Amino acid sequence: MTELKVEIPKELEVGFKELSKEEISLVVSKALKERLTEKLMFKVANELLKNSKITDELALKWGSELKERVTKRHNL
Repeated sequence: MTELKVEIPKELEVGFKELSKEEISLVVSKALKERLTEKLMFKVANELLKNSKITDELALKWGSELKERVTKRHNL
C-alpha cells in the first residue's frame, strides 16, 4: 500500500485531532477515490465526445427547447 503525506489546514486541526488514524485514513481514501472517479469520468466523456459535431451552443439550444416542451406538456 502506498503511503501519502497530507497537510491539514490550521482551521481543521482541532477537528482532525479528534479522529483516529483509521478514521483519517478512511476519509482521505474516500475523498481520493471520489476525485479520481470524477477525473476518470471526464476523461472518458472527453474521449467519447472528441469527434462530436455537437457544439455547446447547439446543446444549450436543444436543452432550452426540451425544457419548453416539458413545461407545456405538464402545464407548468
